[in-house]
Amino acid sequence: MLTVRHMKLCRPELPANDITHRINTLRSFLVLLRLLILRRYDAFVTNFTTAEFPPFLKPCSASDPQLDACVARAIQAAGPRFAEGLQEFGVAPLDPVRLGTVTVNNPALRLTFTDTVVTGLKGFRLNSVKMNPQKGKVTLDFVANVTLKAHYKMDGQVLILPIRGDGQAKIKITNLNIIIKYDYETENGHWRVPSYKDTYKMERAQFKFNNLFGGNNKELSNTVHMVMNTNWESVIKDIAPVAFEQIIMACVNEVKKFFSAVPAIDLLQP
Repeated sequence: MLTVRHMKLCRPELPANDITHRINTLRSFLVLLRLLILRRYDAFVTNFTTAEFPPFLKPCSASDPQLDACVARAIQAAGPRFAEGLQEFGVAPLDPVRLGTVTVNNPALRLTFTDTVVTGLKGFRLNSVKMNPQKGKVTLDFVANVTLKAHYKMDGQVLILPIRGDGQAKIKITNLNIIIKYDYETENGHWRVPSYKDTYKMERAQFKFNNLFGGNNKELSNTVHMVMNTNWESVIKDIAPVAFEQIIMACVNEVKKFFSAVPAIDLLQP
């Protein structure tokens, strides 16, 4: 036979002073907990606000009659910080720009750059900027001295000279002038760039390819370098357009990321 016994649990009565003390202790704990939660919340709000309103960004007004000058000052001031990369906005560094593999498609020359890195954009100089908020159009004109470094593998002909090599390459571009014209429109409170066009020119290019001809013919290597650096305009047209296109594309893509992260109203006020 199963016997169920009911047992009443009793606890000794607490003195009134002990009850009051415990209530006060509980209240103090709840107040402290509330303060800690509020501090965490304030820190979160501060970080969120900082991410949305970068301190280096100085918004201009679309109604400013000197809008182009205002935008130029803002870009010149914010550009170096932007080139370093903005992790909080998902923007990758533009100095250096890591292009990875660049393949030159030339009937007379097979050339592949790997581990390609371009430096120098951080030191850009802005020539001009033109912005038309009514039409959603911007033209940027800037100059930078850039250097491309990579491992190269090359076989074919440059100008009239046979060329072959596998080693480290360095191309220095003096006063690379890039002009980017892009359209922008506002979508869900953010700017987006549906299209852009670009042109570029430069003052000079200098080439250095280590280990030409396997390092076995220094005289021929020196001759090839002399011809390439003397006729740099013709050479750059053969081997560099793909790299320049990727540099410009990298710049535009990071600007797109920035526009996606920052509300349009914070970039250009009424």
